[in-house]
Amino acid sequence: MKNTLKATAGIVLLAAFGGIGSARGATCSNASLSGTYGFVHGGTDSGTPVIGLSQATFDPTTGTYTGEVTENTDGAVITESLAGTYAVAPNCTVTASVRVGSHPAINVSFVLTPTGFLFLFQKPGATSSGFGVKQGSAACTNAGVEGSFGFQTTGAFLAGAPATGPVAFIGELKLTVDPSGAGVIRGHIAGSEDGTILTFAEEPVSGSYTVGTDCRGTATITPKGQPEMNFSFVVVDCGNEMLVLETDADTVVSGTLVKGDERGANP
Repeated sequence: MKNTLKATAGIVLLAAFGGIGSARGATCSNASLSGTYGFVHGGTDSGTPVIGLSQATFDPTTGTYTGEVTENTDGAVITESLAGTYAVAPNCTVTASVRVGSHPAINVSFVLTPTGFLFLFQKPGATSSGFGVKQGSAACTNAGVEGSFGFQTTGAFLAGAPATGPVAFIGELKLTVDPSGAGVIRGHIAGSEDGTILTFAEEPVSGSYTVGTDCRGTATITPKGQPEMNFSFVVVDCGNEMLVLETDADTVVSGTLVKGDERGANP
């Protein structure tokens, strides 16, 4: 399980540091945390690996937020409602609480960044942190997210999965819409499954995706000759990024898709 935690923490740290520019010198208020955000977290709860993918809308007038979380606890995936309260200090730190489903409320700490926030769960027996990105004016349709994306995930496959141990994948995926309006995925990935290396040439992928009007969606990616991989995702950063969580049984994997820019980053 230690390898699971290190791998899961890696995606949180990589993505979080990419968004820190911070609000240094800024004076913040509840208005600084307003609108809809996607966010991911990873860590442990009483020694059990847990990762989650959430979407929540913050109301600065009432200091409350509501949304939904898809959480993977040791390979078992469930989706529940979430709700909480928050208060932003002038130094851009946030004290907050969150209630998931019918579970008791727990405390959460946030630090605001230019693109969203970093956060830490403060529950006895739990060690879990993550990051959030603002949704912005994303066009949440299949056509609205067409383009070429860099893809990265990390985590672990548990007993019962096709492979067992720490895993990491990176790749390029092109999202298009066919004449019927369905989302289509093509591309290549490379990866490591408990130290077994997979190269781009070995892993062409195909798949499909669907985006809902609420900017939440699902995707399926099938590497050539391998079992399909199923994901839930949240569209953020005006459609330029997606936060993803694998929903297959016996996996604890999360990551990001980031759209290429106009300077030749598109595959």
